[in-house]
Amino acid sequence: MHSGTLSLDAFLDRRATDRRLARLTHDVPLPEAKGLEFGPANNPTPLPEGIRVAYVDHAHDAQAGLSEAAPIDHAWTGTGSLAESIGQDGLDFAIAAQVAQYVPNLLGWCRGIHAILRPGGVLNLSLPDRRFMFDAGRTASTIAELVEADLLDYVRPSPRQIFAHTYETLAIGPGEIWAGDDPARAPRLCGEAALALAHRQASGALASGRYQDCHCWVFTPLSFLDVVEAASRLGLFPFVLNRIAGTEPEGFEFYVSMRRDGETDPQALRGMQEGAVAHLRGILTRQQRTARLLATA
Repeated sequence: MHSGTLSLDAFLDRRATDRRLARLTHDVPLPEAKGLEFGPANNPTPLPEGIRVAYVDHAHDAQAGLSEAAPIDHAWTGTGSLAESIGQDGLDFAIAAQVAQYVPNLLGWCRGIHAILRPGGVLNLSLPDRRFMFDAGRTASTIAELVEADLLDYVRPSPRQIFAHTYETLAIGPGEIWAGDDPARAPRLCGEAALALAHRQASGALASGRYQDCHCWVFTPLSFLDVVEAASRLGLFPFVLNRIAGTEPEGFEFYVSMRRDGETDPQALRGMQEGAVAHLRGILTRQQRTARLLATA
């Protein structure tokens, strides 16, 4: 495991003014804790010296060619036992910033992380809000798609996931959308060749078995709550949500914090899960209503 590089005081000072850091480290115990960060690339979450963290990605060479990438300690595709892959459990936290959308089997990935956390341990995510980036032309992922990926135990993106990502993404960014550009008028990111390219990449990945990064999942904050609620009712999602922070003006990502609860009775846990989702949905709905009222004032 790697130790954080900031002094505790420096970390607290930075977190006090950096909302993103505060959300990604929500409920991480201080001054000491052990945990994981998924897909850190060359921008791992800054942590204080008392925090020990190991880095996980779908392969040890997943960041090959990326300058100054953080070293990957453990490879895990998101299915099967994460505890066996990393050789430990009972961890305090896991962080995944802009990672979960790439995971082929999102439900299996969440269950694997849940299993290595101690009761009270947290998983903190940031996810792209499809409305404010190149996924604006795509429809939100459904519980049917998540269940399919789970039942088929995807270890790499499926042909459908690769095809949708390649064909449906648009040449538009958050700045343009917030400036008033209509995503419906944006060209496809891959241009006129998008359709043929999508088929070629999907069929090629299937034939070769290669791992091809793509946005497997597309969410808004509310659509994420919808699939979590449905998966919880099916017993396929074990976490209880703590917080959700909607996308801020000029931004393109939202944040979710969830915990491994100590409750072991399935019915009681289900009640806690559904109550948490209803509470967070109410918060987001009120925020949206306020924004609409302010826009017409």
